Amino acid sequence: MDIQCQLNISRTGDKEDSNLIVFLAQDKEDKATADALVRNHHSYVSSTRTVGRVLKYLIQYQGRIVGTFWIGSGFKPTPKAILNYFKRSQSGFDEIFNEIADNKRFAMAEKIPNLGTQILKIIRNRAKSDWMKHYGNNLKAIVTTIGNGKSGSVYLADNWILIGETAGLPSDRKSVSMKWDDNESINQKFVKPTGENKKLILVTTKLK
Repeated sequence: MDIQCQLNISRTGDKEDSNLIVFLAQDKEDKATADALVRNHHSYVSSTRTVGRVLKYLIQYQGRIVGTFWIGSGFKPTPKAILNYFKRSQSGFDEIFNEIADNKRFAMAEKIPNLGTQILKIIRNRAKSDWMKHYGNNLKAIVTTIGNGKSGSVYLADNWILIGETAGLPSDRKSVSMKWDDNESINQKFVKPTGENKKLILVTTKLK
């Protein structure tokens, strides 16, 4: 199905008001729509590649698909700010790795005033049950990293907590999850932080 046709499909899902609906991308066409939104509209990460778990939500406003929000597996090495927030060492955090989701993408095709905080509220209210249904783990928090000089104002407006920043990597290297790698592969992928291109780290534990 053509992506433009997909953007006009009406769906049902969790609502903040009668104009806004958030639902999980379930079939190939829904997921293709979510991927296209990221490729075309994410402000600084156009890649749709993820490793491990991922739930892709589609955002419908006034009958139009206008955005997508993804949560999934976190990445390693885990930033020190996250370890400190949860009062865990890396090995201790590994024990709750599957209970902390990473907000992998949030892309909007249209700028609609005040819609971002409504979307985040809906996600917080349903992510815990969706995570349990799909993966069987009790979701305790969602973490997001904000780059490209952005302040994370939409998240802060939804009362997410700014807990620190990443150590920073060169612009040609990206953070990747290494939970599934052996020691040899980890050594090949690991890049010592250089302090460049740091990202803000925010977290919410206000899940229902």
